Amino acid sequence: MRAPSAVVVAAAVASAALAALAACGTPARSAEGPPPARAFYYWRTTFRLAPAEAAALTELGISRLYVRAFDVAWSAVEAAPSMIGKLVPAGPDAAARVPAGIEVVPVVFLREEVLRHTAQRTVGLAADIWAEVGRRMQLLGATPRELQLDCDWTDTTQEAFFDLARELRRVAGLPLGATIRLHQIKYRERTGVPPVERGMLMFYNMGPFSADPEARAIFDPASAARYLARVAEYPLPLDVALPIWSWTLHLRDDRVIGLLQSTDPDELAAQPFLVRAAPDRYVAAESAFLHGAMIRQGDVLKIEVTGPAEALAAARQIAPHLPPSPANPPPSTPANPPRTVALFDLSERNLARHAPATLDQVFRAVR
Repeated sequence: MRAPSAVVVAAAVASAALAALAACGTPARSAEGPPPARAFYYWRTTFRLAPAEAAALTELGISRLYVRAFDVAWSAVEAAPSMIGKLVPAGPDAAARVPAGIEVVPVVFLREEVLRHTAQRTVGLAADIWAEVGRRMQLLGATPRELQLDCDWTDTTQEAFFDLARELRRVAGLPLGATIRLHQIKYRERTGVPPVERGMLMFYNMGPFSADPEARAIFDPASAARYLARVAEYPLPLDVALPIWSWTLHLRDDRVIGLLQSTDPDELAAQPFLVRAAPDRYVAAESAFLHGAMIRQGDVLKIEVTGPAEALAAARQIAPHLPPSPANPPPSTPANPPRTVALFDLSERNLARHAPATLDQVFRAVR
C-alpha cells in the first residue's frame, strides 16, 4: 500500500484544525449593517467556467467576479507601455460568459516599471487602458460599473501612479478601486493613499520567497500581525481579499530560483524523479522537466499549501481589524457598495482543496 502523500497528511491536519477553529465561532463583530458581498478573483487569460467553478458561484452566493483583464508592462523594444496577457473568452458557449446576476469588476495589473517610464504620459496611458478594458469586457459580454487597478507602487512611483489613477477616473467615469498591500497601510505617510473610491486589502503575500523551511510567503500570521495596528484607521473604505491558493517554489543551492505556477503541490508525490524529504519538500533524484521547467538533480521543490484551516485563520485574523459596518449605512449603490470579501482565486485546483462548506465559513468570518 502506498504511503499517504504529504498533501494528504496536511489535508487531514488542516481538517482537524478547521473543525477546532469553527468550534470557536467567528470573531466578535457588530451584526449591524449589510453582510459583505461575496466575490472571487478570476486570474486566467482565457475565461471559461468549469462545472465545479460555476457550481461554486451559485452555492456560495457569489455576486462579484474580479476578472483580470490584462497586464500593463514596459516594452524596451518599443520604448512604450505594452498590454499583454489580454483576457479572451474560450469559446462561444455559455461557459465562456459570466453567469447572469454576477457583476464583473475588470482588474488591470500595472507593473511598477511602467510608472518609472511614463510619469509624464499618464493621460495617454489612461485612455489606452480604458479603451482596452472596453474591448475585453465587450468580448466577455459584461458592462462594468467599477474598475480596479492592481499595482504595488512605492514612494518613488507614488506620484505617477496617483496621476494615472486620477486620469483613469476621469476617462472611465466609473468608481475606481486599487489593491492595497499591508506595507502600504503601515507606511502610508511614505507611500501615500491613492485617489480612489475603495481599497482592496490583499491579505496575503506577506513575505519574500525563501528557502527557509519555516518561511511562508502566502500567509504567515506572525508576519501579518506586524502590519495590523493601522488597518482600522486607513482613510479608504476597505474590502479584503483572502488566499485559497497554493504554490511550489523551485530551490537550488538553498536559493529560490523560480515559482512553478503551473505545478500544484498535489502532483509532486506522483512524479517518479522526486523523493519526499519532508512534509513540504521534495528533492529531485535525477534531472527532468516539469511543466516546462528544468529540474536538476539535487534541486528542491518546496510547497506552500493554503488549506481550509489557513484560509479561515486569515479571515479570523483580519476581521477584528476592519472597521465595522455602520449601524445605519447609506443606500448601497455602485459608488457605495457594502464591503466585499474576495477569495483569490477561482479555479478547479483550488476548489478541489476547499469544499464550498469551508469557503462559506471563511466568508462568514468577516463582517
